[in-house]
Amino acid sequence: MSALLKQPAAWRRQLLTHLTDGARERHITLFTASNTDAPVPIHPVPWLISRAQAAELQATSLRLREAITQALARYLTDEALQRALPLDPEERAWMADVASVGPPGPIPIFERLDTNLVLERAGGLRALKILEWNSVGVGCLHFLPMVNQLVGERVLPTLRQRMNGCPIELSADPRHLLLQTLRRHADAIKRPCAVTAFVERREMPVGGSDEMLHVSQYLQQQGLPTVVADPRELELRRGEIVYKDFTVDLIYRDCSLSELVSIERHGGDVKAMREAFRRNQVISALAGEFDHKSLCEVLSSPEFAHHFTPAQRRLLREVVPWTRLLRARSTTNPRGRAVDLPAFARRHRERLVLKPNRSYGGQGVSVGSILTQADWEGRLNEAMAHPDTWVVQETVSLPRVEFLDLDGGSKPVPEFVIIGVMATADGAAFLGRASPHCVVNISQGGRLVPILLTS
Repeated sequence: MSALLKQPAAWRRQLLTHLTDGARERHITLFTASNTDAPVPIHPVPWLISRAQAAELQATSLRLREAITQALARYLTDEALQRALPLDPEERAWMADVASVGPPGPIPIFERLDTNLVLERAGGLRALKILEWNSVGVGCLHFLPMVNQLVGERVLPTLRQRMNGCPIELSADPRHLLLQTLRRHADAIKRPCAVTAFVERREMPVGGSDEMLHVSQYLQQQGLPTVVADPRELELRRGEIVYKDFTVDLIYRDCSLSELVSIERHGGDVKAMREAFRRNQVISALAGEFDHKSLCEVLSSPEFAHHFTPAQRRLLREVVPWTRLLRARSTTNPRGRAVDLPAFARRHRERLVLKPNRSYGGQGVSVGSILTQADWEGRLNEAMAHPDTWVVQETVSLPRVEFLDLDGGSKPVPEFVIIGVMATADGAAFLGRASPHCVVNISQGGRLVPILLTS
């Protein structure tokens, strides 16, 4: 920060113009209500992560995924898991239909974990907590490398000069991690041609983006044949899944099971998607549907401890915040004592956050500490009217970091930061987002934070 604050004001103004223009040119944009593309704001100050810290985050993420997959393998036969991770009857029927065949090979999940990552100056991680999982259509796969490239072009040379030659470089590209995941899974299920369909609904919501198109185009440049399709455009022909004249080997999906069920309910044909799940040709597999907020209950409640090894339980206690699916019931509080859940939630407003269980984009999140007691109880009552669709979660402290004032001021501006981690066996990529508000999300006015690697 100090290295950039010492630069002339004209340099900083030119930098911000470069970032804004670059966002438009490189499609770092979101759709607006007026059917136009708005550039996503980018902070010019990068967050530096050491290689050792990156490796620790990668290992932690992979250990968490192993524990989750281990527990979810019992979902269709475990009523407690089904209560904690509720699905609609039609979604459950899809799960049972696919499971009755049994997918060949490994179950592929490509995901992002959102965290309150705080980095120690001396190395290592401090007080790491997982806020939520995103495992269907992971956002910012295109935005992240484009932002890092922009900052690498204009900011990295200045940083290197000011930091006495300290080695700094771009962090991993999540598109490369996805590419390796696709190729490895294609080999595992014996579909080595690996023609990959990027599947998303054509109806683009406000706040959405065209990321799947740009990721698809990039991977095609890397030698992976790709197409972009709506799930209703896939067909079954002569035992193969086909899009137009292309035989599809793999599907990377940006559509949830609930969306597929909705399409069917309204007369759409998604038989090819169902068959692709049966054949284990979809990333993320149906197990990716359990990126519910209440997944944190499965990972943090003593009720489910028997699903995990002692080493896994120690990790979960460290990194998963206390979370409970909201309905009238008794449960244990963060200290392990039996409590009435609605009464506990009313009494401990300042320690809790209320979240929709299966929503995304920061929609509907209520932070108790910034609400009045009356407002908090009103929102709890609304949530209680729809049991098992909201969670209450222990408040997780987010780091506040000083950034350059994007409006031209000379003093640094503090903002809340969330770091997303996308980890595979091939490495880890990091998504930084910041906002002056404690609910940090790009679609709600947040800014992208470049993340670079250092030694």
